Order: sequence, then C-alpha cells, then structure tokens
Amino acid sequence: MPARTRAELKPGAVGHVASKLAPLRNWSLVMPLYALVTAVIVLPEIWALYLSFTDYSVGRVPNFVGLNNYRATLAAADFWASTWRTAVFVAIAVSLQLAIGLWLACILVRVRRFRALVIACLVAPIAMSHAVTATMWSYLLDLNVGPINYAIELLGFPRQQWLSSDSLALPVVALIEFWAGMPHVLILLFPIRAALSPEIYEAAEIDGASPFQSFLSITLPLMMAGLLIAAVFRVIITMRAFGTVWILTKGGPLEATQLLSIYLYKVGFSYWEFGRAAAIAWLMLLLTAAAASIQVIRLYREH
Repeated sequence: MPARTRAELKPGAVGHVASKLAPLRNWSLVMPLYALVTAVIVLPEIWALYLSFTDYSVGRVPNFVGLNNYRATLAAADFWASTWRTAVFVAIAVSLQLAIGLWLACILVRVRRFRALVIACLVAPIAMSHAVTATMWSYLLDLNVGPINYAIELLGFPRQQWLSSDSLALPVVALIEFWAGMPHVLILLFPIRAALSPEIYEAAEIDGASPFQSFLSITLPLMMAGLLIAAVFRVIITMRAFGTVWILTKGGPLEATQLLSIYLYKVGFSYWEFGRAAAIAWLMLLLTAAAASIQVIRLYREH
C-alpha cells in the first residue's frame, strides 16, 4: 500500500485534534452558566449558612454561637405557627393551581376559534408584578368600593372584610396566589395535553368509555409526569411567597397571614437578628427540599 501524502494525513490529523478538544469546548460553553449559578446562588447560600452559626447583627462582629440560632428558632412558637400557615397556604394554592390548570388545559384542546386570544387572557397574570397584583386585589376586595363586596351585597349577603379578618385573610391570600400562579401550570400542561393523539380518545369512545372515564384512564396517567413536575416547581415557589402577601397584609391581621417568609423578614429586618434569620432561611430551604423531594420520588416511581 503506498504511503499517504501529507495532504492526505492533514484532514485526519485535524479531526483527531478536534475530537480531543471537543470536551474542552463543551465545558467552555457551560462554564459561564456554572459561574453565574455559583455567584448568585451557591456563594450566598454558603454565606447564609455561616451566618446561621453566628450572632451577627447590624454593627456587631459575628461571633460563633454554634447551634443556638437553630435551637432558638425550633423552640419558638411563632416559627411553628408560621410553618403551619405556610403549609395551609401552599396546600390551598398549589392544589387549586394543578386542578384548575389541568382542567383548563383539557378544555383549551377542544377550543378552535380564538384559542390564542383565550390563552393570552388566561396567562395575563404572569405579566403582573407583585405590586400590581396586590394593588388590584386590594381594590377588588375593598370593603366600601370593591366590586366583589358590591356583588355579594346584591346577592343579599353582608359585605366582608376579606383581608382584615383573621379567619378569612389566609384563605383569601392563598386564592390570590392561586390566581397568580395558575398560568404557569397551564403553560406547562397545555402542550402536553395537546400532544396526546386524538385516536386514543376515539378508540376509547368506540369502546363505550365516557369522557370522565377517558380522563381517568388516558389523560391523567399520560399527564402525570407533567403534573408532578408542575407540582415540584409550584411547591418550591409558593413556599417562598412573600411580595404579594406582604403588600396586602404585612402578615396580619393578628399574624393570620404571617408565612415563614414574612417571619424570616421580620426577624431579620425588624429585630435585626441576621444570624437567626439565616438559620430560619436554611430551615425553610430544608423544608422546601423535603416537600419537593416527595414529588420527585413519586415522579421516579411513576417512570
């Protein structure tokens, strides 16, 4: 066999070098993302973890106090009361977001005319900031001029102080959080539902299955992975809810809407106990991770 010329060897040599450099090139593409995540998330979390073991406050040099902040937090009745309110808040908001989001996704598949306009109207809350959302709902729920109380009065029921009642405030802010977060679930679930083949439902209809039976036997199992993913994200986000609730009630009345995030804010910026606030933040992180892990484990078991 004749020896290869230099021209014949050059392309192969270039390809060999390129294959060797491919992993380095791939890492160079993702390293900026890793650097950003490290700077924005990892380093602040490590700093907060360090502060949680100190008595740091404004104008005070941090002194190591061990687990004292965690002991004080776990012994505080306000912490457990706020944890319970957060659990109720998340349960109401997330369960409604998943149920209504799934229902709307199934309905929108059947809509043919003006579907884009309907979807745009349903996802409009995503474009609103916490301040706008809180201001709008504060007006809608106002005792004297709110349209909701006006409609209730027309139906023969007394007006309600929705955000000033210690028994109504928490469910009301949970419903507002449901309204603000449901479009995120809809955006995730609608493409999944639209991708399901109509032939499956036609076969089920031929076999005599009702629409509800088709939903239980076809739609729900095939969309379960999407539902679990939506549940993970909504639980994580809702457990950290702060802006809208703070603007609406500031944790009141009588701490009826004091969620863990608001309790953390008060400890840190009202009492200036940044060490204990950091401990609360890490406990919130652990609680959020535990709640999300339940859904992730279910997702792995399903698939």
